[in-house]
Amino acid sequence: MKEYILSFLPSQFSNPDQFRVELAGITFPFKGYFVNRVDSKLYSLEYVIAGKGMIEVDGLLHEVKAGDSFLLPLGHQHRYWSDDKEPFHKIWVNVSGALCQQLMQTYQLQRQYVFFQTDTFNVLQRMLTACEKKGTTQERSATCALLFHEILLILAEGQPHQHHLVPSNIQAVKEYLDNHLQENVTLDKLANVASLSPSQLTRQFKRYFQQTPYAYYLSKKIESAQLLLKETLLSVQEIAARLNFSDEHYFSNVFRQKTGMTPTAWRKK
Repeated sequence: MKEYILSFLPSQFSNPDQFRVELAGITFPFKGYFVNRVDSKLYSLEYVIAGKGMIEVDGLLHEVKAGDSFLLPLGHQHRYWSDDKEPFHKIWVNVSGALCQQLMQTYQLQRQYVFFQTDTFNVLQRMLTACEKKGTTQERSATCALLFHEILLILAEGQPHQHHLVPSNIQAVKEYLDNHLQENVTLDKLANVASLSPSQLTRQFKRYFQQTPYAYYLSKKIESAQLLLKETLLSVQEIAARLNFSDEHYFSNVFRQKTGMTPTAWRKK
């Protein structure tokens, strides 16, 4: 048996828009294991029991091995595969719903994908057991949502306080981006802030924030757009202009890439 898989319909959870498990299971070692998701509609939480492999999120590669956990986010491209000689043996769960996004934001885990030597095995095993039980939708929903929260607590508590590790010039670039979301910021300008060449800055920024300065900048613009969509009556066109997107169409495309929804659909939801 290559994989043990449990699958669920939305109706098997009491409030699937808020939280649901879509799939859960165990992958046993086999050659050729490969998964590819474009614009993923779910979060995938996984713990590597044995073996090793690679994960790729939006083109960034990370090696994972026994004892590591990884968290693949909604709205991104995921690709992951086993090492040919030491293929994955792992336990995992795929979840979706508004609660997932809220908790990810609360614990600041949106851009952290790999959690080296962070043991989530016991909680994932308890979630798998809860999924196997023939209980009510309310029992399944409550138990799995609490266990998902517990896993995120483990991941968040296992991370060092990032601001102590990031060099001051790279932190200055991050803060500059955070405070200039309504402007046209160039890589050359950011390189001047950091006193580095553009290539050095991009390499250093990716090391500490798992993405390029431009990708980070776009993500923060979309977070700001979500706030404006939620809290104001500004039109999509006005929000695009305020955040200095070249036009409404480009803004809508980027918003959909990041969230899986158009700005108008997100506002209605």
